[in-house]
Amino acid sequence: MALSPSGPPQLSRKFLLLSFGLIVLAGVLIYANSLGGQFVWDDETLVLNNPYIKDWSHLPTIFTSRLGSVAKEAGAFYRPVQTFTYLVDYSLGRLNVVGYHVVNMIWHILAALSVFGLIQMLFKDGRLSLLTALLFIVHPIHTEAVAYVSGRADSLVTFFMFLSFILYLKHGEKGGVFTLGGMTLCYVLALLSKELGLILPPLILFYHYAFAKPVDKKAFGILAGTLTGYVLWRLLVVGTASVSVGIPPAFLERLPGVFIAFTTYYRLLLLPFNLHMEYGGFLFSFKEPKAIIGMILLALTLFYVLRKRRQDPFLFFAVGWFLITLLPSSNLLFPINAYMSEHWLYIPSVGFILIVARFLISLSGGQKVRGFAFVAIVGILAFYSVLTVRQNSYWSNGINFYKRMLHYAPHSSRLYNNLAKAYHDAGKNDELIEILKSAIQLQSDNALAHNNLGNAYKGIGDMQGAIRSYNQAIAIDPGHAGPYYNLSMIYSDMDGKEEDAIAFLNRSLELSPNFSKAYTKLGLIYLKRGETEKAIKLLNRARGLDPDDPEIYHSLGYVYVQTGDHPKAMDMYLKAIEAEPNYVQAYHDLAIIYFTTEKYQKAVEYCDKAVALGYSDPSLLEAVKPHR
Repeated sequence: MALSPSGPPQLSRKFLLLSFGLIVLAGVLIYANSLGGQFVWDDETLVLNNPYIKDWSHLPTIFTSRLGSVAKEAGAFYRPVQTFTYLVDYSLGRLNVVGYHVVNMIWHILAALSVFGLIQMLFKDGRLSLLTALLFIVHPIHTEAVAYVSGRADSLVTFFMFLSFILYLKHGEKGGVFTLGGMTLCYVLALLSKELGLILPPLILFYHYAFAKPVDKKAFGILAGTLTGYVLWRLLVVGTASVSVGIPPAFLERLPGVFIAFTTYYRLLLLPFNLHMEYGGFLFSFKEPKAIIGMILLALTLFYVLRKRRQDPFLFFAVGWFLITLLPSSNLLFPINAYMSEHWLYIPSVGFILIVARFLISLSGGQKVRGFAFVAIVGILAFYSVLTVRQNSYWSNGINFYKRMLHYAPHSSRLYNNLAKAYHDAGKNDELIEILKSAIQLQSDNALAHNNLGNAYKGIGDMQGAIRSYNQAIAIDPGHAGPYYNLSMIYSDMDGKEEDAIAFLNRSLELSPNFSKAYTKLGLIYLKRGETEKAIKLLNRARGLDPDDPEIYHSLGYVYVQTGDHPKAMDMYLKAIEAEPNYVQAYHDLAIIYFTTEKYQKAVEYCDKAVALGYSDPSLLEAVKPHR
């Protein structure tokens, strides 16, 4: 069965509605259990502590900065559309994680719908389009791109890139300036969603080659011009950086990992068990069994497909799609910080799924095996759906997530470090020191682990141990702001060390100008020194960077109390409670203000709220007692 880009007329409205309904329903049902997942891993940088998504005034900065440049540490990636979507999410629901997961699910559904539309435009076969889209939306390999908030870039680039491809094909059929405009806009959005958008023009040329179709020169020229403009924008305005860490390995050193990745990808697409992140940047030998298998598989695949190219252009196109879209993340063209990653299969998987979908549809065409084909289709969809639902559960919280990954990557220092942070965030501090020592034992120059070990020592009152760890972190990575801030917290409580604390805070702000907590602490130190105006200015700067932090509002309230401005102090305390309804200290301090201003009923009300949350101040309780 050799499909080619030709066939019956447009699909009926009924079939389209049924197809769209099935795709949407499948997406909602299998990702419903991902909505309760917490923020994990890069979510902390890209969402939780990202000031750029918390105020629309940062919109120009979003489109002129690389991903992760919240501090002065601009990463290799430029994905402003991804950050923009987080800005919209935050505007609608602040840091309610459910909202971010809902939006991820929606984008995955839109990506699957774009798969349906593109396959229909390419092959004019409704059954093939629907089955490909359904297999795409339920396949477990995509959970990393959907259940992980920071994985959103994959569905964004897929949707916009495929939509641009669809409009390119439509222009070839019907022409029209609006089609060209839509195609160009979608391609721009694809490029600004993820760098993989670069692959669209080569993919279109390969389509024309595979099916011997003439190129739409006008539309393709516009795409090529858009790509050129994007490259110049990156080089001249945004800048670029390496996606590898440390000294990049040579091509021949990376090559065995390419073949091992190919073997593993093949297995994961067929039998998606034991899915996980953190494959790491390991180097392998050509003697590795998986490397040998990968070489043989790739050679046999290329030999067979090239031999059958004229007889079966569909197969040639599907395999070529897989290889071309995987090429940028293959470690062949340039070194990357991992030899493979599951979310890199998001777009390449379409090529594999196309082959599976065609095989299943060809089975259904035989009278004797039609029933078997139907059972096989339903069975595969159900099998993948169950695995996806199960995989979603591993993203429920940081502890589960990192423990599972350590099962597959027991030698990863950063996983131990991240697990320790997850335990700390969950209030489970008993195992922190040993976990962090394990991280350091695996990688002695892990600056983050040394910094977090300092936090663990500080948590048990060992200030000297904390200072040693923070200084070790600075010695390893003097460009990281965290240890300086943490040292300032210790020195600010020591007699005669106030200037040292200020120096550490200023250094942390030099390295991370958007570090809201450093502004807060610096403001409180200046308040202690009697420099009230400076304190207010610094705290308001912190508030502008992180309007969700109740500590900032509480600190401003404390400053206004010291200046005697009770109305402003009360407003700040109420904002602290709005940001964190269980912020007990704010209830207590409001009770104090109401009592001192002789508003006793209000004082009793807020005192009772503080007590209900576990706060006990005998003097306040005794003071309000006569007014109950």
